[in-house]
Amino acid sequence: MSVQVLDGVAAQWRDHVGDDVPILASAPWLDATLGRFAGRRLTFLATEEGRGGGLQATVVDSAAAGEMINLYQTLLADPKVWKFPEESLAARGGLRAEAPPGECWLPHIAVLYPGFDSFVAASGGSTPALTATLVDAVLSWAREHEMKAVSFPYVTSDVGLSKVLAERGFRSIPLTFRSRVTVNASFDGYLASLSTNGRSQVNRERRRLAAAGVRTMRCAFDEVCQDVVALRCDLVERYGQKAEKDREEATLRALVSCFGTDQVRLYCSFLDGRLVGFSLGLVWGDTWLFLYTGTYQTPQTSAVYFDHFVYAPIAGAISEGARVVDMGIGAWEGKRRRGCELTPVNLWARGLDPVIDQAISRAAVPMRREVGW
Repeated sequence: MSVQVLDGVAAQWRDHVGDDVPILASAPWLDATLGRFAGRRLTFLATEEGRGGGLQATVVDSAAAGEMINLYQTLLADPKVWKFPEESLAARGGLRAEAPPGECWLPHIAVLYPGFDSFVAASGGSTPALTATLVDAVLSWAREHEMKAVSFPYVTSDVGLSKVLAERGFRSIPLTFRSRVTVNASFDGYLASLSTNGRSQVNRERRRLAAAGVRTMRCAFDEVCQDVVALRCDLVERYGQKAEKDREEATLRALVSCFGTDQVRLYCSFLDGRLVGFSLGLVWGDTWLFLYTGTYQTPQTSAVYFDHFVYAPIAGAISEGARVVDMGIGAWEGKRRRGCELTPVNLWARGLDPVIDQAISRAAVPMRREVGW
């Protein structure tokens, strides 16, 4: 079985893997997120018994690459985005003193889709043979191009990819959870599915927001674009990164353009006429994906995040007959209390440089899954 390795997001991706793939492997998503990673982008394509499958990857070759894809930063740096438990972070100072510095881990290749998921894309799902062939092709390319390591940063536990990676010497490192809601027939049904405490919390939050005068509604992107961009920049800066207004606006406009307004769901929360929170979702088949959000942090807007990120999308998905609302990674405990099903997400890593492989092995020992909040 031959594998093509192509630069960038290959034009033939859609024809090769089909449309019956998760949204993060869809052609509109990949087109909309072309600028998401600064490093060299790669496409791996393979065919087995008439079925095409593929992987997307990026070469991490700069120390400035963030902790979401930079292996050294994920395992050893003081995190700005990740919320690992204190006992996991306590060992990092000593480990850093023993490990090669961050620049010695470069370049390495990270196999993932923008939006933080790692899986083999294939209409109808991958086969073990297809998965094995693609993983072997990644390893072969990485060795040929002198990569220091290979990572599959966001593998969910329900993906057969894990077995293949384990067989090839990758280490599984706990990372976080992915949160999804299976949509009920009605919003009352959704509430009834929650625990007693969860249901009380949701009702209490919604009453408090209503009493404060917060209104959440679906909006057209062009009508609120500048306010949404400002909220997005505020979120980026709160995570310790430099916000670039033009770049954030271009990212959001690309999503709307590539998916089309019919497949965009934008929910906005208003207080006294001011937009104080938003969540932008995308429709793909029977799934709604919500990854883009922003909320001003004030006492008056406490809990408004869940109104525009959870309650309004669930109500909308119910009314339109969707099956799943995917809320990505992060804040998983708050999402769990509000009805999300959690799927463990693991980082799988293997050093091709023996010194880096040993450092990965040591750094993996104290790693614990991200705490909920």
